[in-house]
This record gives sequence, C-alpha cells and structure tokens, in this order.
Amino acid sequence: MIEGFIRNEQFRRIFPPLAAVGLIALFVSLGLWQLDRAAEKIRLQALFENDAPYARLTGNMPVREFQNIEAYGYYLDQRQVLIDNIFVNNRIGYYAITAFRYAANQPLLIVNRGWIARPGVHLADPDLSTGDGRRTIRGRVGHLPRVGIRPGAAFEGAGDWPKTAIYPTLDDMSAELGRELLPFVLLLSPDNDDGFVRRWQPRQSGPMMHYGYAFQWFAMATTVFVILSWQLRKRQIRGSE
Repeated sequence: MIEGFIRNEQFRRIFPPLAAVGLIALFVSLGLWQLDRAAEKIRLQALFENDAPYARLTGNMPVREFQNIEAYGYYLDQRQVLIDNIFVNNRIGYYAITAFRYAANQPLLIVNRGWIARPGVHLADPDLSTGDGRRTIRGRVGHLPRVGIRPGAAFEGAGDWPKTAIYPTLDDMSAELGRELLPFVLLLSPDNDDGFVRRWQPRQSGPMMHYGYAFQWFAMATTVFVILSWQLRKRQIRGSE
C-alpha cells in the first residue's frame, strides 16, 4: 500500500516541493536561532564589561551572571579544594576554591581565588592560607569550570584537606563540605588580597562563530529555494508545451 502510494504520480509531484519548503523553513529557523545565540553572547560580554558598583551580598539576594558583588565575612581556611587540570598560558595548574561564610544560618559562598601552577621540580607547594579575621571580598558572579564529559568522580576517596577535584559541580562541593552552598561562585577580583592569577573572561565563544553558522544555514535555505524554483519553472515550461 505504501509502495503504491509512493508510486502515485500526484504524490511524486507534490511531495518534493513540500519537502523543499519544509527544509527551507527548518534552515531559516536554525539560522535565526544562531542569530539569537550571537545576540546572547553580545549581551553577556556587555554584562561582563559592565563596571557597575558592587552590591553587598545578603541572604536570598537575586544575582545575575557577571554581576559585581561584595561580601563581608571570613574564609573557611581549613577546608579548601584545588580543581585540577586547569590550563593558563599553556601551563597546567589548579583553581584554588575556598568557602566563605558571610552570614550565620546562610549557605556558604564558594570563592574562586584564581589559578596556581601545578608544583614541579622547581616549584614549591602553593600556600593556600588566608589568615584569620573578617574581611570584605569583591568579585563577579560566575560558575565553576565545566567539561562535557568528566572522567570519573569529582573527588577520589576521603583524603586530607586541601582536596584535589576534577571539574566538581556545586552539588559535589556541597556534599564534600557537608554544607549548603549558594548556587553561584564568586570570581575573586584581582584587586583583592589572598588570591592568585585572576584573568577572568567569559568561558565561551564569541558571536562571530554563531554568525558563521547562521550564514551556513541561510545559504542552505537559499540553495534549496533556488533548486525548488528551478524545478517548478521546468514543470511550468513542460506544461505549456
């Protein structure tokens, strides 16, 4: 039955143009989606470059990505995490991650204090100490480094502090610390003490990649449209003979 339907002359005349129109609609929608992604990247870059005043972090305060915030409190110096396999200037190292208590009975704030080179033959183990006492820290709202597929668990075994981790999530950090955490990370400002190498940039491609993809989708839509127009024109000429 299906084979007979496919061999039907009317079906063979109608289906290819309908399929072509469907492809054109699909390619155009994908191109528009890529343009939207490019606009989103431009918006995020503008947010990152925005030099707005620092907002004081309070309980349940809503924040946006890359927002400038400050918090007053103290580091939990005895429980720190080193996120391994972080490359800066083609050198491997760690991100130094430290929890920060800014208020009683509130989730902890996770602070990325910057990059440290992995110790080697001529490099001593990094000094992660922050000292005692309350202080004001400043930075941008960000997130932990991410990877598509993580090779195994974030934390291996019990171990002593500081602990080394491979691309942990905030849930992983919360389980290891045994404390509730805020749903974002503070990227410590280069102007603050107790930090390491801090050259924060949005960890994402720029808008040009999406413009390139949009051009490809629109070009494919144009190609299908030209072929469809040519085929319909041929049919029109044949019908008039």
